Amino acid sequence: MRNILLIEDDDKVIQQVTAAFNQDDYNLLIAETGMKGYQLALKNLPDLVICSYEMFESFENDMLHKLRDDSVFTSTPFIFLDEKKLGRKEKKGLNLGFDYFIMKPFSSSELQKIAKLALEKSDAVAQKSEKKLSELRGSLSFALPHEFFTPLNGILGFTDILINDLGSLSKNEVRQMLQYIHKDALRLKKLTENFLAFAQLEVISKDPEKIAALTNTYYLNAKEIVKSTAVSMARDAGREDDLILELEDGAVRISEGYLNKVMAELISNAFKFSEKDTPVIVSLYSNDTSVMLTIADSGRGMTPKQIASVGAYMQFDRMQQEQQGSGLGLIIAKKITELHGGEFKIESTPGEGTKVHLIFDN
Repeated sequence: MRNILLIEDDDKVIQQVTAAFNQDDYNLLIAETGMKGYQLALKNLPDLVICSYEMFESFENDMLHKLRDDSVFTSTPFIFLDEKKLGRKEKKGLNLGFDYFIMKPFSSSELQKIAKLALEKSDAVAQKSEKKLSELRGSLSFALPHEFFTPLNGILGFTDILINDLGSLSKNEVRQMLQYIHKDALRLKKLTENFLAFAQLEVISKDPEKIAALTNTYYLNAKEIVKSTAVSMARDAGREDDLILELEDGAVRISEGYLNKVMAELISNAFKFSEKDTPVIVSLYSNDTSVMLTIADSGRGMTPKQIASVGAYMQFDRMQQEQQGSGLGLIIAKKITELHGGEFKIESTPGEGTKVHLIFDN
C-alpha cells in the first residue's frame, strides 16, 4: 500500500483527491496545515506528497525544504497544485523542489495519471539505487577484507617471528622482515588515506561554498608537479625506463595537493596494470582555451561496461587477476577533477591499454 500525503485546506480539493485515491492500493494522509504535513511526513514516510502552492507559501518554516533536507525524503516525489497558469511561479516551484504540476480545477483521472507517473519514476530510481548499493556491498565484502587483512596478517606474522625467534635470526633476516613490515604498513596507510580522502570529497560535493572555493584555486606550475609525481611513481614501481614525459607549460585550476593526488593515483594505476618494459606516457598539452593531462599505458585495458561502472570500491576482474588497492584511486581522481570543474574521460581497449584524460578550461 502506498502512503500519499495531501497538504491542503480547501475542502473541495480534499474531497476530490480523496475520491481519486479511494482504492485499496493507497492510504491517503491529509494535513490541513504545513506543520501538520511536516509531522505526518516524518511519522508515516509518504511515497508521494501533494501540496498546494497556497499551503506551501503560508508555511513560514519552509516545510518542503525541511523535508528535502532529510535524506529519507530525497527521492520522494512532490506534486504542486495551483489555480493559475504558473509561468514564473512554475520556475520558482521547480527551483524549490517540486517535481510535477497540476492546475486547479483538475480531473481525478489527470491526478491519478500524474501520481502513477511520479510513483513509477520514484520506483525506478529506488531500484537503480538498490542495484548500485548491492554492487557496492558485493565489492566491499570481497575487496575490503582482503585489503585490510592481507597486509595486517603480514605485519602480525613477521612481528610474531621477531618477538619469539629474534635470537636465532641473522641481521639480514631481521632487516628483510622489517622491510616487509614497512611495506605492508605503507599499504594500510594508503588504504586508510584513500578512505578518508573519499569521505572528504563526498562532503565537499554537497557544499556549494566549498565547491566554489575549489574552482577558484589556480595553480600555475602544473608541469613541475606532474613531472615530480610521475618520476616518483616510476621509481616506486621500479620502472623509471618505462616513463615517457611529454610536458608543456600549462596553468591548471587545481591546488598543488589535489593535483599531486590525482596524478599519483592515475600514474600508479598505469604502472600497476601494465607490464614492465611497456611505456607509460604522461603528457600535458595547453592551448588558448584548455589544458589537457593524459596518462596512457599499454596494459590490460578496460571494457566499455567497466568504464561506465567506475565507482567507489569497484574493482574489475579481481578473480582473474590479483590486484592491490581498494578500487578508490580512480574514483578519487575523477571526483577531484570534476569538483574543480574539469572533465574526466577514459579511453580504453581490452588487451591494448588505457588513456585517462583530464581536461581543464583556462
